[in-house]
Amino acid sequence: MKDALRRRLVNLLERGLISRNGNSYSITTAGLNWLPGYTEPQDPGSDLVQAVRAYNEAQVALLREHLSSMDPYRFEHLVRELLEAMGYEDVIVTKASGDKGVDVLATAQFGITTVREVVQVKRHQGSIGRPVLDQLRGALHYHQAIRGTIITLGAFSKDCSAAALFPGAAPIGLIDGPKLLELLVKHEVGTRKRELTLHEFDPSYFQEASQAEDAV
Repeated sequence: MKDALRRRLVNLLERGLISRNGNSYSITTAGLNWLPGYTEPQDPGSDLVQAVRAYNEAQVALLREHLSSMDPYRFEHLVRELLEAMGYEDVIVTKASGDKGVDVLATAQFGITTVREVVQVKRHQGSIGRPVLDQLRGALHYHQAIRGTIITLGAFSKDCSAAALFPGAAPIGLIDGPKLLELLVKHEVGTRKRELTLHEFDPSYFQEASQAEDAV
């Protein structure tokens, strides 16, 4: 029996399923994973973080769904509120007609320089092509602006992205759907932040107290 046990221990050692320290043997992580039905204990804190992340992702999905069906004019006002939350001043939503492709006007302060910016808002979720960008760039001088931005729930085509920072032309910023949602969440426009209080056991407190008592 002793010989059979020794051979089994040698086999487990060679396979890395156990480790030896003197006359003591311990099961290794590989050994635990080899056991049928064994699952590694999960950190409750990790489960909590995953649950919070899943909840936040679900709330952002709800926000996107609501934006996709929002009245276009109300969507423009939402963008106005976002720009104001980001620190822009004198933010104005233009009239429905005669805006030459410009939906929102805003002023930004960069150091001692005041910059006029025009914004075109596209609520639809399709791809924005270069003609839309060229139209906005051509409207800059009508509003004494030196730069513009296109904000959409959708995306931008490759040629549109390439022309946004074309050398020698006025810069046009591009904010697609994911970036727009990120900004709305960050500045709490259409969303709000809720804080939860968690109480966590602190073993270091008792360790420090024990060490202090031993030193007395």
